[in-house]
Amino acid sequence: MSVASPRRAGEWLRAAERNLPLAADLNPLLGPAGGVLVLAPHPDDESLGCGGLLAACAAEGRAARVVVVSDGAGSHPRSRAYPPARLSALRQEEARAAVAVLGLDPLRDIAFLGLPDTAVPSAGPAFEAAVAALLRLADPAPSAVLVTWRHDPHCDHAASFTMAAALVRALPAGTRFYAYPVWGLAFAHPLPGFPLPPEPLISEPPRGIRLDITRHLPAKRRAVAAHASQVSPLITDDPQGFRLPPEALALAFRSAELFLEVDPA
Repeated sequence: MSVASPRRAGEWLRAAERNLPLAADLNPLLGPAGGVLVLAPHPDDESLGCGGLLAACAAEGRAARVVVVSDGAGSHPRSRAYPPARLSALRQEEARAAVAVLGLDPLRDIAFLGLPDTAVPSAGPAFEAAVAALLRLADPAPSAVLVTWRHDPHCDHAASFTMAAALVRALPAGTRFYAYPVWGLAFAHPLPGFPLPPEPLISEPPRGIRLDITRHLPAKRRAVAAHASQVSPLITDDPQGFRLPPEALALAFRSAELFLEVDPA
């Protein structure tokens, strides 16, 4: 049996964007009546990577739940006006507003693990406790679990992938598992001034689905805008604080979202 030559992550992602089938509805992703659990490493990843899918779930009356893994308090570390506890509370409010824009119930359909931003665990007691909490939140079991791509160049994104894989292994056989790239898209579409590690090499061919979200793009744009601390000059006393660059937003606002089928093993 021949083995495919490894490809750099950027080339691999561009091939996925070109060649994976484009679905007009959720059935190929979730099945005819399936629901979804979305893990977001930080408040805003759910809107950036899955906003169209979540809006489609709401429009079709499908069960959808978002679990935000970290507290998001690391985006403006020098702000005195928004010390960590206040910033975390603000980012929870923004996430609730975002999912409400997408059509979800902001009290029922989103939960927060509150793990430390930039220090989400990938092993050990805190990791095991987080997986146990996810198992409780995944009741009833969804037909699919979505999480950021294992190759996203952010430690919390990679740790969240490891956490989601452990969750899927504990869920009923046949639970679908997809990854959505956020910062990993920069391998395929470089962002000015955004530092990247060496590109990982990927041997297996891309599998998954592109979801046409054209009719849900207005809601997705409003959901991302609800994360005002990340997209606007809301926090004025930390000039070095994080702000999503326009080029990253342009990637998020394309007409299709990319969901890579992955192995939880």
